[in-house]
Amino acid sequence: MAGHALGDVVYTIEQLPNVVRNIYCIGRNYRDHAVELGNAVPESPMVFGKPTHALTAAAGDLMLPAGRQNIHHEVEIVLVMGDAHRPGEPFANRVSGVALGLDLTDRDAQNRLKKAGQPWEFAKGFRHAAVMTDVYAVNDWDAMLHTPFRLIRNGQTVQEGVARDMLFHWQTLLDFIAEHFGLGAGDVVYTGTPAGVGPLEDGDELVLQFADATLGRCRVRRA
Repeated sequence: MAGHALGDVVYTIEQLPNVVRNIYCIGRNYRDHAVELGNAVPESPMVFGKPTHALTAAAGDLMLPAGRQNIHHEVEIVLVMGDAHRPGEPFANRVSGVALGLDLTDRDAQNRLKKAGQPWEFAKGFRHAAVMTDVYAVNDWDAMLHTPFRLIRNGQTVQEGVARDMLFHWQTLLDFIAEHFGLGAGDVVYTGTPAGVGPLEDGDELVLQFADATLGRCRVRRA
């Protein structure tokens, strides 16, 4: 794998439904993304969740639910836990692998819920809102920090980032989640998205890349 950051496949897409337990997501973990949506930059990790029913593969057809007209893509590095984590332990000892994912967001619903001061689940937790590729072992965490990941939509790069630009890095994120929610084997953490989010349209071809390696490819379909 490019840069030798990633190694062999740990879990395939087909295995994920039997592996994944809790899905944690981190909001506004890249400053440029917070700014592009006019949000304040957080002073501590912003954590929300998705139900496991939201999980779907970054392969084949990506089915979007009917009645939601403004679903945005948010490409992210996803950590998959192989064992329980306790704050202060070296995070790499507990992570079994990483994937790329899409945190799909119903932006109209999210804006409505934010104005009302209500939780985001309706905007973030619908079916197929947690897209994931195969999970890969990590050979070099430092290389992971410096290797670009991207989302290509219809042949054009629309999002690109590097993990070193996160506001809160992996150790901080996993310590925070473990302390406040618990973090065990099979839990996954979507670690935040860089700038460039935007709406998906029926027929869009989406490619998820780490360096120059394609980890996932799917086509958007509306129910």
